[in-house]
Amino acid sequence: MSLVNIRHKAGFSLIELLAVIILLGILGVVGLGRLGDGSQADARGFYDDTVAAVGFAQKFAISSGCDVRVVMNAGGYQLRQSSSCAADDFANPVPNPANRGVSYQSAAIPAGYSMTTGNITFNARGLREEATSNFTLSNGSDSYSFRVHAGSGLVEKL
Repeated sequence: MSLVNIRHKAGFSLIELLAVIILLGILGVVGLGRLGDGSQADARGFYDDTVAAVGFAQKFAISSGCDVRVVMNAGGYQLRQSSSCAADDFANPVPNPANRGVSYQSAAIPAGYSMTTGNITFNARGLREEATSNFTLSNGSDSYSFRVHAGSGLVEKL
């Protein structure tokens, strides 16, 4: 075998290398374009967190033996409990189960989104006495909804 044959068989050609570099560049541009906008992921995370908080409020009402209210407003949500189980004032914040030193409330609603406002109250048996309510997080094009059923207090993702 001559030295010319060995050199010819080793490595990639310039055309093969350029084709691979161009393909990687195209895939990189497309991939980064999809990862660049995190607002939809932020909204989905906020929605999932809100649904979990409503479910926790129901469980906390059962375990504590006192009514618990989820206050949904333009800034997010807060879990509140009455100062005494007999009162209807919902003055005390519910402690966050992850860190008992802070109250259970949401971070800010993602930019560009708005949420349905209202209250969801669970009695000491975890039941809901108000009518069935739908809550939506939306920015006009994307929306995430859940329903809290009257009576059972079931939290249903829509």
